[in-house]
Amino acid sequence: MRIMIFIEGTTFYTKPLLFLFTKYGYKPIGNAVSIVNTLYGKGYEIYLCSYVRKTRYAFIKSVVDFYGMTYTEILCRDKGETYSEIVEQIKPDILIEDDCKSIGGLRSCCITDVKEEIKADIQSIIVPEFAGIDSIIID
Repeated sequence: MRIMIFIEGTTFYTKPLLFLFTKYGYKPIGNAVSIVNTLYGKGYEIYLCSYVRKTRYAFIKSVVDFYGMTYTEILCRDKGETYSEIVEQIKPDILIEDDCKSIGGLRSCCITDVKEEIKADIQSIIVPEFAGIDSIIID
């Protein structure tokens, strides 16, 4: 089973200004690291999707690795690429993301513009921004 999880706002809180330059600008929300590591340990494929572009892949990888989160792959957009295109490429069974309250709400979510025939096969879980994933139960 493939699980795609958005990083910023869903599993990590980002501190203003600092998050652009240092891993200390990211702080795990609740038990996010433990939850993701447990899912990975159970054999789930974990795809972490980041706000940063591919040109900053090394940075976001250093953040995730610093906190000890395990994953299958970290996904970042190329210039001109949308989140929905990434979702359509990965075709996760479950997509976990926040409600994007601070950047325009649900219209900004990864799942919003995914093609209907692909969206139909994805369990979309949207949590309040910066509330974390502690309440999510995946068997």
